[in-house]
Amino acid sequence: MSVIAFPYPAPVEPSRLRRIGRVVAFGSLVCIAGAVLAVPLLWSSDEVLRHWIATQSPLGARPFTLNPSTRVIGALISVIGLAPVIYALLQLSMLFARFARGEVFVTDNAWRIRRMGLALIVNALISPLVQMLTTINLTRANQPGQIVVMFGIEQSHVLSVLSGLALVAFATVMVDAVRAWHENSEII
Repeated sequence: MSVIAFPYPAPVEPSRLRRIGRVVAFGSLVCIAGAVLAVPLLWSSDEVLRHWIATQSPLGARPFTLNPSTRVIGALISVIGLAPVIYALLQLSMLFARFARGEVFVTDNAWRIRRMGLALIVNALISPLVQMLTTINLTRANQPGQIVVMFGIEQSHVLSVLSGLALVAFATVMVDAVRAWHENSEII
């Protein structure tokens, strides 16, 4: 682990940075808990699920079947789809927990940022597959000829990939900057 300590005061007050770090670290964990709790709440409530399908799902007004099997499989598919998001939020929480401890320019932070970027890319790549599996699951018990298979790439998927690539590039530059700073500090 490499830590950079500057002889000049940080532009942000250390107590403020620590407070922001604690708030974001805790908030990320709350988001993880909310995401995990949302899956069983969504798939156990007819009203919420029907509203979600009508407004958010590509199925829209097409016929679908809800039974215990489609609910359990749908929840499992949702958890698989949430896995990269949960991983990215966990990395974010650990990153800001380090900020709260005053560890800002650390090589491990760059690796956490890189992992967040990779998680965004993975999320964007599996989202169309998760959407397709969800539509198949909800329509597989329909009458013959009414099974729906939908696969689509949205603008948000492209933006997620680009954001992930930007985070990976930023992390790579940050690792090089920390290494260069350490090499230069040994000369002095």
